Amino acid sequence: MADFLIAYGSQTGQAETIAKSLQEKAELIGLKPRLFPLDENEKKFNLNEEKLCVIVVSSTGDGDAPDNCARFVRRINRRTLTDDYLKGLDYMILGLGDSNYSSYQLIPRKIDKQLVALGANRLSDLGEADDQVGLELVVEPWIDQLFKILGARFEIPAEKMNAITESPNIKLNQVKSEEEKKALLQKRQQDEESDDEGRGGVQGIQMLIPEHYEYPEVSLLKGSPALSNDENLRVPIAPQPFIVSSVSHQKLDGDTKLEWQNLCKMPGVVTKPFEVLVVSAGFVTDPFSKKIKTKRMITVDFGDHAPSLQYEPGDAIYFCVPNPVEEVNFILKRCGVLPIADQQCELSIDSKTEKINAQIPGHVHKITTLRHMFTTCLDIRRAPGRPLIRVLAESTSNPQEKRRLLELCSAQGMKDFTDFVRTPGLSLADMLFAFPNVKPPVDRLIELLPRLIPRPYSMSSYENRRARFVYSEMEFPATDGRRHSRKGLATDWLNSLRIGDKVEILGKEPARFRLPPLGMKKNQAGALPLLMVGPGTGVSVFLSFLHFLRKLKIDSPSDFVDVPRILFFGCRDVTVDSIYMNELEQFLSEGILTDLIICESEQKGERVQDGLRKHLDKVLPFLTPSAESKIFICGDAKGMSKDVWQCFADIVANEQKISDLDAKKKLMDLKKTDQYIEDVWG
Repeated sequence: MADFLIAYGSQTGQAETIAKSLQEKAELIGLKPRLFPLDENEKKFNLNEEKLCVIVVSSTGDGDAPDNCARFVRRINRRTLTDDYLKGLDYMILGLGDSNYSSYQLIPRKIDKQLVALGANRLSDLGEADDQVGLELVVEPWIDQLFKILGARFEIPAEKMNAITESPNIKLNQVKSEEEKKALLQKRQQDEESDDEGRGGVQGIQMLIPEHYEYPEVSLLKGSPALSNDENLRVPIAPQPFIVSSVSHQKLDGDTKLEWQNLCKMPGVVTKPFEVLVVSAGFVTDPFSKKIKTKRMITVDFGDHAPSLQYEPGDAIYFCVPNPVEEVNFILKRCGVLPIADQQCELSIDSKTEKINAQIPGHVHKITTLRHMFTTCLDIRRAPGRPLIRVLAESTSNPQEKRRLLELCSAQGMKDFTDFVRTPGLSLADMLFAFPNVKPPVDRLIELLPRLIPRPYSMSSYENRRARFVYSEMEFPATDGRRHSRKGLATDWLNSLRIGDKVEILGKEPARFRLPPLGMKKNQAGALPLLMVGPGTGVSVFLSFLHFLRKLKIDSPSDFVDVPRILFFGCRDVTVDSIYMNELEQFLSEGILTDLIICESEQKGERVQDGLRKHLDKVLPFLTPSAESKIFICGDAKGMSKDVWQCFADIVANEQKISDLDAKKKLMDLKKTDQYIEDVWG
């Protein structure tokens, strides 16, 4: 039996999805791979007894291992292991990361280095896929290389290898002339204008309305002449269908309580979902200012659940954010199932499926409603992947639409897919607006849409029963192929909440970004020097730190020691977009903060990294290895986090007269010992 191991470490589900896809592809060519999370090592498999292991693993934003991989990383780094512990093991690793973060590919590289140190043999270079530029640019070639190796290793006949891709010489409908291309665009525009989507197709039901948009010459709808005229597109085989839904004439029993996502386990979640009460909500900046992103707050009361949460400053909770009603209605209408969306629906495995080990996704109920699935279980906002686009191509009656969709999921169309689908973050609805004749079977969407992941928010207060959260409004205009203006999924939902509303949340596993740090007693936190950097809403989490320290000072004055507690707060204009300035100044006057350094980028041209350079005397003591101090960075990963990291590297290099590379190695040492801790987001 051609048996080998596929193991994954996944926080958001991306690495797990790729690993499962590898398993399915391998099964199509007659192999029998086993699939496990990496933390099942020494439980359901033993890596030192394996001959071949394929690993797909990501890094979290702060450089931690995914929750279902952390134990594995610790175990393979035991000092008791010999340098021939994994002798006889061949392996390949695909790493997923985001180059916005200074810890980019930290865990994949760490695993790769340690496997070699333990005697394992790397069959191919470490694949480093970057979510910032498009995972597919590395993932697809890496998978091709993997299957070449598998084909040779297990002597798979060429005809079987062809089972995982359609013939490279397949001829597809083409749009050859410029006249035909213009006619295609006009026809699509007419289809959109004649379509009643969003225009009262079902009386009284909220429906998503597309905004008018002129697609450029080369765009989502039309590729370059070279791609449009390519007669030999290399197109992936369509995913095997395996789910059948049957809808009854009855409504789901009104007494039936559908637990959130079928209570399916998710890495990082430590509680079952429970309801909390919204007790306040409002703006923390001027909502009419055109100069800044609007910032809001919401406060919830945990009620009787407070004791079970056991949260500390810096911790976050997950909000169970649903999809918007009008967007769900639009998709269900396009699938032709809106009239039956609220009736009882039962999912089962198609008895005729050719998919091996087919299973209903754990995060959807077997007995449910289509509306419930598409509202709370399936992610309809994430940019569709190429397997889903392949299915959309089979779901249109228009040959020109089919041609273009096949281009987008083809090997030759990888750049177009990245430029026109992934980078602008098109949603499923955007794709359906662009291709109005696509009417996907709802069962295929249930199979292929990813799980809707709850959104984490860090607390900005420290109270027994209540927690305050601060957030910036995310807005995405109708440009770059997006067919309707929208706010971020969580932003839109949070904005809609009112005092008295009940919402579902989940407890989140503590991360390193907290006070007191993991392993430290509460009373010891009062003697810990702190350097905190928080531009924008990044400052909000430090408010919870300061609330905690104030309580400690009141309850146990002897534990509150006079040490530096410095906060660098960045904003554009302190009179416009500073948040909770009165609180911060009060903490300063009470001696909770020793220094509050405001960096105004618009008024003074000063960013937080400029403030750090300006106050070298305060910063330098924190940049030497010490168990007695912490640097906390919170905010935007795309610019601030990398700039602050480089700023610290410049300071270390200049002060110690060493190279930039050596300075960053010293900073990385601070990270490894949890002296430098980040909580950043993209």
